[in-house]
Amino acid sequence: MKAAAVQLTAGPDAAANRRRARALLTEAARRGARVVLLPELYAVPFVQPEPDPEYFAHAEPLEGPSNAVAREVSAEYGITVVSSVFEAADVPGVHHNTACTFVNGELAAVYRKSHLPFSNGFPEKYYFRPGGSPPVVTRTEDVALGTIICYERHFPELGRLVALGGASLMCVPVASASAPMREVFQLELRAQAVFNGLYVVCANRTGQEGVKRYFGTSAIYGPDGEILAEAGQDGEEVVLAEIDPEHAARTRRTRPFLRDRRPDLYDGLAADGA
Repeated sequence: MKAAAVQLTAGPDAAANRRRARALLTEAARRGARVVLLPELYAVPFVQPEPDPEYFAHAEPLEGPSNAVAREVSAEYGITVVSSVFEAADVPGVHHNTACTFVNGELAAVYRKSHLPFSNGFPEKYYFRPGGSPPVVTRTEDVALGTIICYERHFPELGRLVALGGASLMCVPVASASAPMREVFQLELRAQAVFNGLYVVCANRTGQEGVKRYFGTSAIYGPDGEILAEAGQDGEEVVLAEIDPEHAARTRRTRPFLRDRRPDLYDGLAADGA
């Protein structure tokens, strides 16, 4: 089967962003992708370094227009689409950075970003309430997949939870703009693939937004850490690669990191101050 990452430039016009996203999702589906990932908060400009109360105007409910695009393309082509939206919760004044997985047009999973930065020009704690649940694994007819969001690639515990849940594919929507971190960004995603024995699909933004320039480099990594497909740093693009859940299973048999875990030694990971 094929998986795809959509690399997108988000301008100030959300409706225009959604139209371009729909076109790129459609391209991916017509090229045979069975799972397609959009970037973090794909339809709106991402947060700037200084907190801005006006930014909340971009928020929308889960059933809003951004997820509608993902749901409709998922239904039309019978594929899985992972969307990412600035969610306005039912409780007034509460917002989340949320990934939604649509399978054949149905909402199959919701994951709210649980680790939020307030550093390096990304004051996300100002805008979002952290999610209170771990990543969930969705099983489709093609593959089992889970999602973590951007900053969470720095936390190996979350990717490990996706693997322990039975996923052979991990989706990572991101908004990464710190050029000096580009090599670290790639290293972390390849490492997640290797030590969890799974495929990783990463979709990033590209282009200039305010003071930030997003470096693209959306990619698909194999369970051996190899780069199967990679976008450039500039320009909107769809990247696709073949993925094989059975290859992920074989990798876990030949490099049995999940088998050789010692959870009895890891209590300190959850202790206060650890």
